[in-house]
Amino acid sequence: MSLVSLAVRRPVTTVASTLAIILLGAVSLAKLPVSLLPDVTLPVLTVRTAYPGAAAEEVSRFVAEPIEEAIAATPGLVELRSVSRNGEVTTTAHFAWGTAMQSTVLNVRERLDNARGRLPERAERPTLLTSDPGERPIAVIALTGAGDLRSLARNARDVHARRLEQLEGVASVAVVGAPEDEIRVELNPNRLRALGLTPDDIATAIENANISGAGGTIRRGQFRFSVRALTEFRTPDEIGDTPIGPVGASYRLRDVAAIRVTTEEPKTLTQLDGKGAVGLVVYKDAGANTVAATRRLTESIAQLQEEFPALHMTLVAAQADFVVDALSNLGQEIVFGGVLSLLVILLFLRDWRVSIAIGLMVPLSVLVALVLLQQMNVSVNVLSLGGLALGVGLLVDNAIVVAEATERKREEGMPLVQATIAATEEVSGPLIAGTLTTLLVFGPIIFVKGLAAVLFRDLSLSVVTSVGASLVLALTLMPVMLVGRRRGGSVSSGQRKAYSVKPTASSGVNAVLDRCGSWCVRWYEFGVIWSLRNTHRVFLAAFAIVALTLVAIWRLPKEILPQVDEGMVVAALKLPEGTAIEETARQVQRIQAAASALGAKNVYARAGLATDEEVLSGADPGTSASAQLLIPVPEGRAAAPFAESLRRAVPDLANGRLALDLAGQSEFGSLIGREGRLVRVEVSARTLAESQVWADSARVRVKAVRSLSDVRDAYSSTQPIIEVTLERARLAEHGISIMAVQRALQGALGGVPASELRETDRRTRIQVRYAGAAHEDLETALATPVRGVPVGELVQWRETRAPIEVVRIDRRPVSLVEGQVADGGTARATAEVSRAIGAMRLPPGTTMKVTGAEAERRRTTGQLELVAVLSVALMFLVLAGEFASFTIPLVVMLTVPLAAAGGLLFLWLTGQSINAVSMIGIVVMIGMADNEAVVKLDAIRRYREQGLGLEEAILKGGLVRLRAIAMTSITTITGVLPLVFGFGSGGALYQPLAAGVIGGSISALAVTFFLLPAAYYVMERTTEDDRMRQSATEEKP
Repeated sequence: MSLVSLAVRRPVTTVASTLAIILLGAVSLAKLPVSLLPDVTLPVLTVRTAYPGAAAEEVSRFVAEPIEEAIAATPGLVELRSVSRNGEVTTTAHFAWGTAMQSTVLNVRERLDNARGRLPERAERPTLLTSDPGERPIAVIALTGAGDLRSLARNARDVHARRLEQLEGVASVAVVGAPEDEIRVELNPNRLRALGLTPDDIATAIENANISGAGGTIRRGQFRFSVRALTEFRTPDEIGDTPIGPVGASYRLRDVAAIRVTTEEPKTLTQLDGKGAVGLVVYKDAGANTVAATRRLTESIAQLQEEFPALHMTLVAAQADFVVDALSNLGQEIVFGGVLSLLVILLFLRDWRVSIAIGLMVPLSVLVALVLLQQMNVSVNVLSLGGLALGVGLLVDNAIVVAEATERKREEGMPLVQATIAATEEVSGPLIAGTLTTLLVFGPIIFVKGLAAVLFRDLSLSVVTSVGASLVLALTLMPVMLVGRRRGGSVSSGQRKAYSVKPTASSGVNAVLDRCGSWCVRWYEFGVIWSLRNTHRVFLAAFAIVALTLVAIWRLPKEILPQVDEGMVVAALKLPEGTAIEETARQVQRIQAAASALGAKNVYARAGLATDEEVLSGADPGTSASAQLLIPVPEGRAAAPFAESLRRAVPDLANGRLALDLAGQSEFGSLIGREGRLVRVEVSARTLAESQVWADSARVRVKAVRSLSDVRDAYSSTQPIIEVTLERARLAEHGISIMAVQRALQGALGGVPASELRETDRRTRIQVRYAGAAHEDLETALATPVRGVPVGELVQWRETRAPIEVVRIDRRPVSLVEGQVADGGTARATAEVSRAIGAMRLPPGTTMKVTGAEAERRRTTGQLELVAVLSVALMFLVLAGEFASFTIPLVVMLTVPLAAAGGLLFLWLTGQSINAVSMIGIVVMIGMADNEAVVKLDAIRRYREQGLGLEEAILKGGLVRLRAIAMTSITTITGVLPLVFGFGSGGALYQPLAAGVIGGSISALAVTFFLLPAAYYVMERTTEDDRMRQSATEEKP
């Protein structure tokens, strides 16, 4: 007994199994984690190494180079990049996609440990960090209120951050812009010089007076008591009583200094709408549900707001908002597409019972898919939902064919049960073959690496599970529902009306539909007959479409992924190195004011250094001359034109100082953010100074490329410095050590630390420095005495420039110029930049290389092309097995290139680009294109086996399958039609996918209707002619 017979003859079992699916699917839907992207491990490792007190060039030479040498031979390494700054170096290792990162981390860690002995003694142990888009911040909160920033920061650190870190799903909360308390000992330079003392002498005296240690124990009888020595400072006032000067002198610290409790010089400043604030950046646990974690976060913010009404917490950015909006919009579009497909079915069948039965295939298939996706650890994300949205139109195709075939059997007079079983078994072969060719598109995914695999996996699993489920349901549940709707041995004339391929005339809407249907059938017959009579013209039209497609491919923009508007613009400001943080904050306020004038609210800014957590999540470490702003796009405005208006509002900053990223702060930022739209020029020369000169020339040429915006140096070059050299002969003459001079200069310029004031739960740093502006005055520093000799007599100094950052790529120093692609795609921009710098005549030893996102785009495109080729080969083999022929599948395969051509032409017409998403749509369309062709050829072959002539079999087979093919094609189009408009958050991600499917479906339908009959006709006539010639040859004596 076949599966179909078993399902029809045991309907209760079939329905009970379906109800079990509904129950399991509902449970799976509730348990599936929700996130923006799949769980992705980027093949990137970052090594951070501190070398306190060293200049950038020294860090590069003595730290970066040994680390690079140690890990350069690690298997799978693609690119090695080091950025050395004053006091630290960040080395980033990019590995090939598919590299086993767990073993790679252990390998790199071992190599770093082995290289520890080659690093300077003062260099700290290298810290190895992994990269995970899921570790990016899920929310940014600005804390504002009455009072000074010190009290605000204390509340943020001691109350708000601790409360939020206790929430389930929250890993950590970084407090940004909180001023650190400091006890500042402000020295009078004149009085200090009169005593022959330096700031370092004062710091040493404070440290000696603030020693902590145990006082031992005493014994009294049978008891032993601990002695606590209260030798530490307990209050800031006690610091002023510290004795200074020669032994026996009666000088106290308060005689030459003022002791103040204040805050450190700011390294980071945060603002909300131009006013001082403290930022709270929230990070989630790996694998935690972003939406659930943000919901708990929002509830906790409301509670904290009630407990501290004087403080105001503003949720500036929340990744969950975009996640919820994107998934909600996608869910609505799935429902809308399903409703449109159901209306199409109802329009064709004009039987609401059968239409609803077919429509039920969609939710039931989705529920089955959810159960399977949960078992495969696939989350609910924009890609897995996108796969379900793509499959909406496909999920009803098999059920449509079963219903239409059953209808024909009933017209022949067969009883309902026998007609349903016979019809389902008759079409099961081509349905299985057609579905299998669709699913085989996703088989070659095992050979894909890189970004294509990240995007393709969840989407492909969603399509495979849902379409596979729809096939099983069409062969089991659908026949049961068709049998269950009416029982009886024959069909009355009234009943046939609902099933008839050519409905009888009726009144009203049905009459109009009948006339339209008859008109379409006549035109179809005319088109097929014309195609059979004019095969050469049909083939010529097909070649013309292919040629036009080649033109479209050349004209279409090419990029990694489409730009997604998340409703947030991230602005990166980079002023000349050495700019004071106060000036950077002033320029930030200009940008905030310009954004507010354009309608933006709650503009959050961080000027200065990033926190460790921000650096770990991929942020630039920052300097006093850099800043980052989160600018929410006003309601009703698109991000791109808003960003352009912002550039025009601050033209001086937009000219190389300000870069705007439209990818927002979500996980997309790590995959398709600014990095995914960058074009870089790497300049390498004999010296850093020479490479920077040529980089400046390259930047001028790159700025002239119209398809780029925000062209600037990727990293800082040089900054003015004072270079001090020692007079070693004089040092030896006076018996003064180099360390003493170095400490004197350090204490005079900026100050030196002098232990800490330890309180119950807090430690406050004690800093010794000159009062007022004297601590940044070179003349005052040079007048500082060391053993009675002014420092100025022991050193020589000069003004010069030195690198603030030294960049090395693949173990060679380079200067980088970068620009963001504004329009035209990365391929065109890269080509234009290559032409611009190609005209430069470089001296020997100087090279320029254009890099950036284009390399990843080419890798991704190559992977997807491999998938397409393997899919076509597998489809051919499946069809060869189905038709038991190697020639007939060649006719079916004609749909493949023309379906791809239709998809590409539709991309061109709708203004889309060729990217990974559109390529996935084209690849999926390749698997879908032959479904209708297989069903139609199966019918034609059956009529040929019954003895009909070639033309009659082609015409009758086409008419028999006409409605089923038209319905399946139109429902495929309507299923993804809502996606092509790109409404709502994340909608732009699916526009190229839907455009490729719609264009491919239209062209595949035209091919199935007209080109396929013509090709089959030519092939069969050629075969018959060959057979006749062979027979004639054999008959000759």
